[in-house]
Amino acid sequence: MKHDKDWIKLDNAATIYPATIKRKYAALFRLTITLNEDIDRDILSESLIYILKRFPTFTYSLKEGFFWCYLEKIKTNPKIENDSNNPMIRRDFDKKYLFRVRTYKNRIAIEYFHALTDGTGGMTFMLSLVSEYLHRKYKMKKEYTNLILNIEDEPSDDECNDAFLKYANHKGALEHEKKAFHLKGTKINDNMINIITGILDINQIKKIAKKKNATITEYITSVLLLNLQELSNNTKKEIKISIPINLRNLYDTKTLRNFSSYVNVGITNEKNYTLKEVISIVKNQLKEKTKEEVINAKITGNVNLMKNYFIRRIPMFIKKHIMSYIESVMGDGYITTTLSNLGNIELPTNMKKYVTDMNFILGKSRGKSTAITMIGYNNKLYITFSRNIEESEFERLFFTTLSKEGIDVLIESNR
Repeated sequence: MKHDKDWIKLDNAATIYPATIKRKYAALFRLTITLNEDIDRDILSESLIYILKRFPTFTYSLKEGFFWCYLEKIKTNPKIENDSNNPMIRRDFDKKYLFRVRTYKNRIAIEYFHALTDGTGGMTFMLSLVSEYLHRKYKMKKEYTNLILNIEDEPSDDECNDAFLKYANHKGALEHEKKAFHLKGTKINDNMINIITGILDINQIKKIAKKKNATITEYITSVLLLNLQELSNNTKKEIKISIPINLRNLYDTKTLRNFSSYVNVGITNEKNYTLKEVISIVKNQLKEKTKEEVINAKITGNVNLMKNYFIRRIPMFIKKHIMSYIESVMGDGYITTTLSNLGNIELPTNMKKYVTDMNFILGKSRGKSTAITMIGYNNKLYITFSRNIEESEFERLFFTTLSKEGIDVLIESNR
């Protein structure tokens, strides 16, 4: 496969994101890594330009065609930007990279437009960049993992291809669910985002979760649902959390483009559940909804929709309004919030001594007031809430619940 094409198609999951862009909103996520010394921006810039040859799908900007949006090759080099207290503010993607690298003192942050990649692809790009930077600045010997690529290797077709097209079968179906309860609040300025991170001892929370016969994800999801139940004022709507699923764990691919799906788990308004009851519900729902055949039916349904003859023939200036409406109804409309877990990140020993912490943050959502992320590093678990409302009652209730469960929590905020 030629990796320097003038233009390429968006992957199947990415096709929805251009349609959801608003004047001050785009689907963004952010990864950060903090080092033990201030960043040398000149060396970081050299490293960034150098590694792009290994990540050809990252060298495109977003363009709108007559029928579909597509990616167009960029000829200029990306620039390092100053970081901000209000990250992930909407930008114009025309003739610009779909990511931006930002620095503040000893922190490197990369913000990605979701049409480019998912959390795994973004983490691979960031760690490969930081590895190159540390090699150039400190002569650190580079070691490679599934998240740190050898920049001297040629990009493979598998890394650049749309894995959805490869693994979609013939029969699929789009899910139709009931509308979910949404937290309400006082909207903040469009150029602001409220971020609160709780830092926990990963072994401590693992021990608590194990006592309740749950994984960390099952336990955290259940606590969140219990808190939302308390805030719901006896809503008649279901309370549901969307959990993204890394499909690379199900299928044999190393794609650096989007390759994730999701499962929605939740509780009804039938009664006031206990934590034990919610954990049981979450465990059963995750077991059923993460079966390969269930996930495959969902991704096949999405692929078939984009392949539909009539959908393909609708002009983009009309299609984007249709797609935006579908996303608002069947996307945000079906869920109360999102919990995205990037898992525990392991670094090579020689790299780990330079890295003090990491974080993962989701940008503002169009329809949900709050989104939540988890990432583990160096025996710590970082749980981050990002929200577009003033009220922080949800976060306060969640971290208070963890404290009552015997878990120590250190709180950080951009406010």
